[in-house]
Amino acid sequence: MTGNQQATRQPAENQPDLAAGDPYRVLGVPSTASQIEIKRAYFALLRQYPPETEAENFKLIRAAYEKLKDLRRRTETDIFLPQPPLPWQAASSTLRLDFAFYAADAVLALRHWGDLGRKRFEEDFREIEL
Repeated sequence: MTGNQQATRQPAENQPDLAAGDPYRVLGVPSTASQIEIKRAYFALLRQYPPETEAENFKLIRAAYEKLKDLRRRTETDIFLPQPPLPWQAASSTLRLDFAFYAADAVLALRHWGDLGRKRFEEDFREIEL
């Protein structure tokens, strides 16, 4: 198979989209692509859009490659790319509440809200005003 036949057989999601804001889509690679695949896609696009004749497209391709060319930059790009929302799941119909009694929690609550932790009781023995 020639290179042109392989390019036409690629799935639509792996086709370069120079209008996209996502660097993976600009280069036409999945987000799980290895560094070698990213580099191959970059050089293939450079052959397709040479900087001498396609300066604007070259700038887009180069910017996308700069964001993905090493692991540190790629990680930063992945962190700030918008993520699709998780699929909606209905809440489970059974709620499980923990009704276990823990004495340590009761002691902490009494110390915080009660007199259990007090050491000075002078304010309890003040003079009564008439």
